[in-house]
Amino acid sequence: MQKIRAEMSETTDKATDSTATNDVAKSEEQQVKAADIKESKDNNADATPMDTDADADADNVQAQSEQCLSVKPINSSVTTVDINTLTPSTPSQTPPQLLAAETSATTTTSAASSGATSATAIPENILSPPKSETQTDETNTATSTSCSPASEGQRSPIAEAELQQQPDKPAPKAEEPEKATTVNGTIPKSGKPLVTALNKKLNKSATTSPRASRARKPKALPMYESEISDHKVGIKLCIKKSDAAAGGTELPAAGAIATPVAPSPRSAASTAKPARKRVRKPKQQDSDESEYEPRKKKAGGGSSNNSERQKRIANAAATEADAEPVEQSPWGHDLPEEVLFRIFEHVVDKEGCLPTLFRLGRVCSLWRQVSLRPTLWRTMDLTTWIKEKYRTELKLKWFVDNRCSACTELNVSNWKISDINCFLVKLSNGCPNLTGITLSGWKGFTSDHLTYLVDNMQKLQRIDLSSINVEMNASKSAVGVNSLCNALQTMGSRLTHLYLAHNRLAGIPNIVSVLAAHCPNLELLDLSNVTTQATSHGVLYIEKLQHGCQKLKVLRVTNSHITPSTASMQEIMDSPGFPNLEELSVAALTDESRIISDDHLQRILKSSSKLKLLDVRNCTRLTHESLIRLPAWDIKHLFLSGCSVTRDMGSGLELIASKWAHSLIELDLAWANVQQPIDNALRALAEKGKESPLAHLNLCGSSVSEEAVKEILTNCVHMSSINLASCRGLPRGVKRLMQGPQELHELREVLGVQLKVQ
Repeated sequence: MQKIRAEMSETTDKATDSTATNDVAKSEEQQVKAADIKESKDNNADATPMDTDADADADNVQAQSEQCLSVKPINSSVTTVDINTLTPSTPSQTPPQLLAAETSATTTTSAASSGATSATAIPENILSPPKSETQTDETNTATSTSCSPASEGQRSPIAEAELQQQPDKPAPKAEEPEKATTVNGTIPKSGKPLVTALNKKLNKSATTSPRASRARKPKALPMYESEISDHKVGIKLCIKKSDAAAGGTELPAAGAIATPVAPSPRSAASTAKPARKRVRKPKQQDSDESEYEPRKKKAGGGSSNNSERQKRIANAAATEADAEPVEQSPWGHDLPEEVLFRIFEHVVDKEGCLPTLFRLGRVCSLWRQVSLRPTLWRTMDLTTWIKEKYRTELKLKWFVDNRCSACTELNVSNWKISDINCFLVKLSNGCPNLTGITLSGWKGFTSDHLTYLVDNMQKLQRIDLSSINVEMNASKSAVGVNSLCNALQTMGSRLTHLYLAHNRLAGIPNIVSVLAAHCPNLELLDLSNVTTQATSHGVLYIEKLQHGCQKLKVLRVTNSHITPSTASMQEIMDSPGFPNLEELSVAALTDESRIISDDHLQRILKSSSKLKLLDVRNCTRLTHESLIRLPAWDIKHLFLSGCSVTRDMGSGLELIASKWAHSLIELDLAWANVQQPIDNALRALAEKGKESPLAHLNLCGSSVSEEAVKEILTNCVHMSSINLASCRGLPRGVKRLMQGPQELHELREVLGVQLKVQ
């Protein structure tokens, strides 16, 4: 009987073992499914994990599995497992009510198994579930301090109520659970996960819930963006927080470990300090869509100084507005207009019309009214005082319509006019009293325009046609032979000044013949820098011009391809010369230096006793004899550089200086390479002392000595400039152009001389 009983008990134990194993496997499988359902529900739901149906289902499944495990018979010979030897794991997932039921079931099962007589032991991996399923409430309480705080799905109702009372409290961060180790070095034979793995999964699902993710979101680092905003003055670089850092509530640092003890509201408020705000904010921030207007930086001082300055300006303006108007001075109120007009007339005669009248008209309303009188706008120079960018056709027509009703002299050189016919029509209608006009640089001025001008301007006396025909085009140009001759015949005795400089002319003999026959009142003839196609086109008949133009005062043939004509002795004797001639300029370049000789100079200046200016530079064929025999005794401007008289040792340079020492204001002796004659000439000038009017002396490149310069600086009290550049006989430091009394005083100090006569 005993043998049969032993076999039956053995069979029963095996059946029990297989049943227990199957129960454990089924319970674990149900727990895995419950965990998956719970994780999916937590990810989609906004409420807390404790309020979802998935949590209830998972808890019910876990409770049923635990009850199945507690009912199975356990042999009394099972080895007890010490709680302290178990590996730490996460706290139990069982709610408090089911945990109490589990404890009572476990106690009953232990008492029932104490009477068992079987000696066969149950394997520990089956009878010893994980610590989370076997430990009691006291064990959970004892190990709670060493584990991390419970997740959202593990909180008790009391703890959850406290959490709801403090919604702004930062959620503490749970420590990561340690890796689960195998129990007693064995692995379940079924190959399914243990409850410890399920606990890990449940914890993971709890921590990845929306609320937990929001609570454990790491604190966003402050990101800054720069924007440009105008702060009243200048450009200021302002800093503002980006939207990513500015939005949301303050969160604790990601690496901070929270304690289970909840801080008080006051301590929480002090711990989570708000971001410090900028004390100074711009009044109006610029955006990308706003228009950016750069402003000039003001020198000296920052925004505070600029704001103070603006305040002062505003206060001053308000004070001036409130104050009573200051009484105007008699010059702007009580002075009669006729008296003011006479004063303006004297100023305009001395300074010119422009820009004097513009400046006078800005003083007050009375002065402006007087300055707009047409009789004051007589001489208008619209080239010197008007910038090139403002020289438009519209502005020129406005001047003609509004300011030129009484104009007598008009300078419109280098104005770019497209419709010349319209301008000439306005000019003839708006300026009936015009006597002189300067059209220099008008490349489009043709023969028809010249004909219309001289036919409709009945009072025209002076005409400047310089730089009109740089290239030869005789058929259309206004300075062609036929066009010019017809215009000169039309003007006749009205013509007093004719400027033909910087043109390419043909038929100069014909032009001179017309002038001599029809223009007896001619006073100025300018043929400077004139080029011709052939030598025969540039012949100047001196005697014919002298017979027809006795009033000629200025004759300029500087650097021109013009050759004086030959004349018989009888023609020379019968010629009256130019008795009123005051200026003669026959200077030439090096290649044209042999055109003017002593005979030519004598023929031109045979009766010119009023000559004031003589320019014979680079005329190498001139000698001192022709200069000494000149009838002029009061020459003020003499230019002799490059002449043979300044390079010959036996030249009478001293005689020339002595003859005009009382009248010379300007003397040019540049590149005189003989020292003795030039020193003697300077001593002759210095002998006049205070009577010498010498003011400008050019000794550039000459062989003058230091003693001669000292005598000039000592005796000539009217000196205003002296050119000593490249003078080989002078010490270093003085070889340059000295201008003004200050530089001349320094030169005297360097050379150690002083003025004798003050």
